[in-house]
This record gives sequence, structure tokens and C-alpha cells, in this order.
Amino acid sequence: MKKNEILACLKANKKITDYELSIVNKDSRELFYVLDHLEINRAVKVETASIKVYVSDKKSTGSSTVAITAADDKKSLTDKLKKAVIKAKQAKNNYYPLPDKTNNIKDNKKTKRNLNDIASNVAKAVFKADKYKNGWINSTEIFVSEFTNEFINSKGINHISNNFKIEVECIPTWSNKKEEFELYKFYESGKIDYKQITREIDEILTLAKDRSNAKTLKDVKLPKNLKVLVKNDMLETILENMVYDLNYRNVFMKQSHYSKNDVLSNNKFNLTMKGVIPGCSSSRRFDGHGVVLKSKKLIADGIVKNNYGDSQFGYYLKEKNITGNLPVAKLEAKGSSYKKDKHLIIETFSSPQLESDSGYWGGEVRLARYFDGKKYIPLTGFSIAGSIYEDLKKVEFSNEQTLTPNYSGPKYMIFKGLEIS
Repeated sequence: MKKNEILACLKANKKITDYELSIVNKDSRELFYVLDHLEINRAVKVETASIKVYVSDKKSTGSSTVAITAADDKKSLTDKLKKAVIKAKQAKNNYYPLPDKTNNIKDNKKTKRNLNDIASNVAKAVFKADKYKNGWINSTEIFVSEFTNEFINSKGINHISNNFKIEVECIPTWSNKKEEFELYKFYESGKIDYKQITREIDEILTLAKDRSNAKTLKDVKLPKNLKVLVKNDMLETILENMVYDLNYRNVFMKQSHYSKNDVLSNNKFNLTMKGVIPGCSSSRRFDGHGVVLKSKKLIADGIVKNNYGDSQFGYYLKEKNITGNLPVAKLEAKGSSYKKDKHLIIETFSSPQLESDSGYWGGEVRLARYFDGKKYIPLTGFSIAGSIYEDLKKVEFSNEQTLTPNYSGPKYMIFKGLEIS
């Protein structure tokens, strides 16, 4: 259905108090390889649309979501909206308003990117790292996508913005003649950096080699109070828990572990949530309610200073300047020296775990590298565990920096006193 037809159906239903319409157009190139042989090369153009309808009075607000399909027409959408109104009346919360009209974002200029050429160059960058005799890439999937996001609500907001994303998924494999060992690599970025792609694929192949030669704790005795460095999935899991704890919703529900002016860490780091960080593919100009996203410093010198989040819970908390759902984080901290000391770098977990209520974090380690003062020794088959709220009090950070889909900051978080078994 065309946008104007959808809006006409929404306005025709007088029982709908407010609405939000989100339309996403995706244009992507997708390459699928087995070893270094291209099996599938396809172009995909998809439009998805969804509606959130609201039924409000002075005391309560209820909402329900409607997905629009290619088969929908005026009659089917009208029926869906009638059912959505019924559901919205049955799922009410305390009253909250939708964001009012702001300066609308109109970032809808056509880019000059050639997605075919970019996808081809990404593939070349991947296989440039595939140079080892006993190591290879079993399979690779490459997605290069542009998105146009349009948001319209009943309060006069009408935003349009563009996003770009490169995704690479591959299975690196290494053989030690007796057995083959596989790891998994997922790379995602909002910028074009072919050299970085080659470096990351080369690194994961090298780690696959380490995995094939890994020892266990039976072979290597680790010292007590060892520095443990975590990165990638575990770093993002810790960060996600930290910022979720400072979200309006958690504060309102009294589920947050921190209040404003609490000392979260004795390490005087700063954490700022933002709408856009160049290169972070999760960056957004506006959130799901149309709030224009800027930035908010949540932690200053290790002390909680602010909260952030959804306009609904910001309204409940009577926040003056509601931030919206800020999607990306920038962390700034003084780097800590670790390279000359004995330390343990956790490269991959089987499944990183963190329980928000208890604070337990850790998991089974699939691959780590132990520096014994002279050389790195690959290790596998053990677990680490800690209490995140205690461990954050004395966390340190590396000088090395990294950029992920939703984070810019130190590559490693450094902990001491963890249980290793």
C-alpha cells in the first residue's frame, strides 16, 4: 500500500487517538561463498511498514502494533486497525503523550554508493586474508545494505534518514593434521574500511590456529589475582547491562542498581550515550517515537550523573529534556598498562553470561591467550566468573581502541580477582 493510503485508513478510524507509522526501504547486495567460490549473488529491495496505534484518555494510554504486508489493501488494513484498537484498550498503561512536532529530519538525498562494487571489494578484502596453508575460510556471507527510514506520527513529526551497513559472517577453520577447529566471525560496520576487514579476518584465522594448539589448565598453572582482559561480545554485554541499568524504565520500575551521584567505579571513566557515532552501524538520527537523538553523558569520572531512555518512562519520571532511546555509546578512560605483566586475554566465550539481578557474569571460555611474561599460550576449556557490580568498581581499560556497531572506546576491559576454574 502507498503511504497516503495507509494514512487515510488511520485518519478514518476515529477511535485511534494517535498513531506512529514507520516505513523502511532496504536496498542490499548479498554474496554467499563456499570456500572462495561464489555460490549466490543477489540484489534485494524490500519495503517494510508497521503501525503503532494508540487509544488514550486523560488517565491511560494503550497501544498495539500492526504489521503491513504486501497483500494488504484498504479493506484488510481497516480490519487490522479495528482489531488493534480492541487490543490497545486491553493493554493500558498510565497516560503518557507522544512526542510533539520537532524540527523534522529530511536526510533523504540519494547516495553515490555502488553497492555491487562495495560488495565485490569486501569479498576481495576477506579473501586477501585467506593465505594460510593449514587455515582457510569454510564459508562467507556478505551483506552491503542501504536503508531509508521514514517516521510519521499524528503529532506532526515526519522524519526521513538514511543508514548504511556492511556485514560479514564467516567460519574460519584450522587443521592441525589430527583435527579441524572452527571459530565464528561476525563483522559489522557503518563505514567502508577494506583494510580493517582484512585485518579482522586475518586475526580470526590466527585465533583458529591458536584454538587448534590450545592447552588446558591442567597444562598451565595460572597465578592468582591475574589480570583478565575481555573484549567483543563480553565487553558489549557488560556495557549493555550498565546502560540498561541507567535507563528511565529501570529507574521508574525501581530495578536500577544505581541512583544519580552514586559511585559506579573508582576508575574515573566517562560514558556518553549518543544518537550517532561515525562508523557505528546502530547509529540513528531519531528513535522509534520520533525523538531527535543527540547525546547525554550518563557517567562522569565514574559517578552516575544522568539517565536516558524512552519518552514514555521519561514522562513518568518528569524528565525535562527526554533523551529518547540513544543507541550508541562512547566510553573515555585513561588507559592502563598490561602488556609487560602476566595477563589473560579472553578471545571468545562459548556464550557470555551476565545476570542483572545477582550481578553474576562470566561463562565458559572457548579460547583465551595467557601471557606468561615472555610469550602467549593459547588456552581452552575453562570458565571465569565474577560479580559485575563489584568488579566495575575497580575496572581498568586498555589504551587500544575499538569501534563496534554500538560502541566506541577501549578495546579491552581489564579485571582482577576473577574466579578461574
